Amino acid sequence: MELRGATALVTGANQGFGRQPAVELVTRGATVYAAARRPELIDIAGVRPLRLDITDPGSVEAAARTAPDVDLLVNNAASTEIGNLVTGDPDVVRRMLDTHFHGTLAMIRAFAPVLAGNGGGAVLNVPDELARHALDGIEAGEIEILDRQSAEAKTALSGPPHPFDPAAIAGS
Repeated sequence: MELRGATALVTGANQGFGRQPAVELVTRGATVYAAARRPELIDIAGVRPLRLDITDPGSVEAAARTAPDVDLLVNNAASTEIGNLVTGDPDVVRRMLDTHFHGTLAMIRAFAPVLAGNGGGAVLNVPDELARHALDGIEAGEIEILDRQSAEAKTALSGPPHPFDPAAIAGS
Protein backbone atom coordinates (compact mmCIF):
# COMPACT_ATOMS: atom_id res chain seq x y z
CA MET A 1 0.00 0.00 0.00
CA GLU A 2 1.36 3.38 -0.97
CA LEU A 3 1.05 5.67 2.07
CA ARG A 4 1.82 8.87 0.16
CA GLY A 5 -1.60 10.00 -0.99
CA ALA A 6 -3.44 7.49 1.23
CA THR A 7 -6.12 8.65 3.64
CA ALA A 8 -5.84 7.38 7.19
CA LEU A 9 -7.94 7.67 10.29
CA VAL A 10 -5.94 7.37 13.52
CA THR A 11 -7.87 6.91 16.77
CA GLY A 12 -6.54 8.31 20.04
CA ALA A 13 -4.37 10.74 18.08
CA ASN A 14 -4.20 13.44 20.73
CA GLN A 15 -1.54 11.77 22.88
CA GLY A 16 0.55 8.71 23.59
CA PHE A 17 0.36 5.73 21.30
CA GLY A 18 -2.01 7.33 18.80
CA ARG A 19 -0.06 10.52 18.28
CA GLN A 20 3.03 8.85 16.80
CA PRO A 21 1.33 7.03 13.91
CA ALA A 22 -0.53 10.25 12.99
CA VAL A 23 2.74 12.19 12.90
CA GLU A 24 4.45 9.41 10.95
CA LEU A 25 1.64 9.23 8.39
CA VAL A 26 1.67 13.01 7.81
CA THR A 27 5.45 12.80 7.35
CA ARG A 28 4.93 10.08 4.74
CA GLY A 29 2.46 12.21 2.77
CA ALA A 30 -0.86 10.73 3.86
CA THR A 31 -4.03 12.68 4.55
CA VAL A 32 -4.82 12.03 8.22
CA TYR A 33 -8.01 12.23 10.21
CA ALA A 34 -6.70 12.56 13.77
CA ALA A 35 -9.49 11.31 16.00
CA ALA A 36 -9.89 11.75 19.75
CA ARG A 37 -12.55 12.28 22.38
CA ARG A 38 -11.15 15.80 22.75
CA PRO A 39 -9.95 16.84 19.28
CA GLU A 40 -9.11 20.32 20.58
CA LEU A 41 -6.06 18.69 22.22
CA ILE A 42 -4.64 17.50 18.90
CA ASP A 43 -1.54 19.54 18.10
CA ILE A 44 -0.30 17.84 14.93
CA ALA A 45 0.17 20.12 11.94
CA GLY A 46 -1.54 19.04 8.75
CA VAL A 47 -4.18 16.69 10.19
CA ARG A 48 -7.97 16.87 10.13
CA PRO A 49 -9.12 16.70 13.76
CA LEU A 50 -12.18 14.50 14.31
CA ARG A 51 -14.23 14.03 17.49
CA LEU A 52 -14.53 10.30 18.21
CA ASP A 53 -15.25 8.12 21.22
CA ILE A 54 -14.79 4.51 20.09
CA THR A 55 -16.87 3.27 23.02
CA ASP A 56 -19.92 5.18 21.71
CA PRO A 57 -21.57 3.42 18.72
CA GLY A 58 -23.13 6.69 17.51
CA SER A 59 -19.75 8.39 17.52
CA VAL A 60 -18.19 5.49 15.59
CA GLU A 61 -20.93 5.59 12.94
CA ALA A 62 -20.60 9.37 12.65
CA ALA A 63 -16.85 9.01 12.08
CA ALA A 64 -17.46 6.50 9.28
CA ARG A 65 -19.86 8.97 7.64
CA THR A 66 -17.47 11.92 8.14
CA ALA A 67 -14.44 10.10 6.74
CA PRO A 68 -15.71 8.13 3.72
CA ASP A 69 -12.37 8.39 1.93
CA VAL A 70 -10.34 6.37 4.47
CA ASP A 71 -8.23 3.51 3.15
CA LEU A 72 -6.12 2.95 6.29
CA LEU A 73 -7.65 2.61 9.76
CA VAL A 74 -5.14 2.85 12.61
CA ASN A 75 -6.71 1.76 15.92
CA ASN A 76 -4.76 3.33 18.77
CA ALA A 77 -7.42 4.60 21.16
CA ALA A 78 -6.64 3.27 24.60
CA SER A 79 -7.82 3.31 28.16
CA THR A 80 -5.12 4.41 30.56
CA GLU A 81 -6.81 2.64 33.44
CA ILE A 82 -5.30 -0.69 34.41
CA GLY A 83 -7.36 -3.29 36.23
CA ASN A 84 -6.82 -6.85 37.27
CA LEU A 85 -9.33 -8.94 35.34
CA VAL A 86 -9.97 -11.24 38.29
CA THR A 87 -9.76 -9.03 41.37
CA GLY A 88 -9.97 -5.50 39.96
CA ASP A 89 -12.81 -3.01 40.03
CA PRO A 90 -15.44 -4.35 37.58
CA ASP A 91 -16.11 -0.83 36.23
CA VAL A 92 -12.43 -0.35 35.37
CA VAL A 93 -12.30 -3.77 33.69
CA ARG A 94 -15.48 -2.94 31.74
CA ARG A 95 -14.01 0.37 30.51
CA MET A 96 -10.78 -1.40 29.49
CA LEU A 97 -12.71 -4.00 27.49
CA ASP A 98 -15.04 -1.38 26.00
CA THR A 99 -12.03 0.53 24.70
CA HIS A 100 -9.48 -2.15 23.84
CA PHE A 101 -11.84 -4.80 22.50
CA HIS A 102 -15.39 -3.63 21.83
CA GLY A 103 -14.44 -0.14 20.65
CA THR A 104 -11.68 -1.42 18.37
CA LEU A 105 -14.04 -4.03 16.94
CA ALA A 106 -16.71 -1.36 16.39
CA MET A 107 -14.22 0.72 14.41
CA ILE A 108 -13.23 -2.25 12.25
CA ARG A 109 -16.87 -3.13 11.58
CA ALA A 110 -17.82 0.49 10.77
CA PHE A 111 -14.85 1.06 8.46
CA ALA A 112 -14.78 -2.33 6.68
CA PRO A 113 -17.40 -1.12 4.15
CA VAL A 114 -15.56 2.19 3.79
CA LEU A 115 -12.28 0.40 3.05
CA ALA A 116 -14.00 -1.97 0.63
CA GLY A 117 -15.73 0.92 -1.12
CA ASN A 118 -12.37 2.61 -1.58
CA GLY A 119 -10.84 -0.43 -3.26
CA GLY A 120 -9.39 -2.10 -0.18
CA GLY A 121 -6.93 -0.86 2.33
CA ALA A 122 -5.59 -1.87 5.70
CA VAL A 123 -6.40 -1.93 9.40
CA LEU A 124 -3.55 -1.47 11.83
CA ASN A 125 -4.00 -2.20 15.55
CA VAL A 126 -0.66 -1.23 17.05
CA PRO A 127 0.94 0.88 19.86
CA ASP A 128 3.44 3.72 19.53
CA GLU A 129 6.72 1.81 19.64
CA LEU A 130 5.69 -0.32 16.67
CA ALA A 131 4.15 2.41 14.54
CA ARG A 132 7.08 2.99 12.20
CA HIS A 133 7.78 -0.74 11.82
CA ALA A 134 4.11 -1.47 11.09
CA LEU A 135 3.73 1.36 8.58
CA ASP A 136 6.91 0.24 6.80
CA GLY A 137 5.35 -3.23 6.50
CA ILE A 138 2.06 -1.89 5.15
CA GLU A 139 3.86 0.27 2.62
CA ALA A 140 5.97 -2.72 1.54
CA GLY A 141 2.82 -4.78 0.99
CA GLU A 142 3.57 -7.29 3.72
CA ILE A 143 0.65 -9.51 4.65
CA GLU A 144 1.93 -10.16 8.17
CA ILE A 145 3.88 -7.65 10.23
CA LEU A 146 5.56 -8.93 13.37
CA ASP A 147 7.67 -7.27 16.03
CA ARG A 148 10.99 -8.92 16.94
CA GLN A 149 9.55 -11.03 19.76
CA SER A 150 6.63 -12.25 17.67
CA ALA A 151 8.93 -13.09 14.75
CA GLU A 152 11.20 -15.06 17.08
CA ALA A 153 8.19 -16.91 18.54
CA LYS A 154 6.92 -17.74 15.06
CA THR A 155 10.34 -19.01 14.02
CA ALA A 156 10.59 -21.12 17.15
CA LEU A 157 7.17 -22.61 16.53
CA SER A 158 8.07 -23.61 12.98
CA GLY A 159 11.19 -25.51 14.06
CA PRO A 160 11.62 -28.69 16.06
CA PRO A 161 10.00 -28.71 19.51
CA HIS A 162 12.04 -27.34 22.42
CA PRO A 163 11.23 -26.28 25.98
CA PHE A 164 9.47 -22.94 26.37
CA ASP A 165 11.21 -20.46 28.69
CA PRO A 166 8.84 -17.58 29.58
CA ALA A 167 11.65 -15.84 31.48
CA ALA A 168 13.60 -15.52 28.24
CA ILE A 169 10.75 -13.60 26.59
CA ALA A 170 10.01 -11.46 29.65
CA GLY A 171 13.66 -10.41 29.82
CA SER A 172 13.83 -9.36 26.17
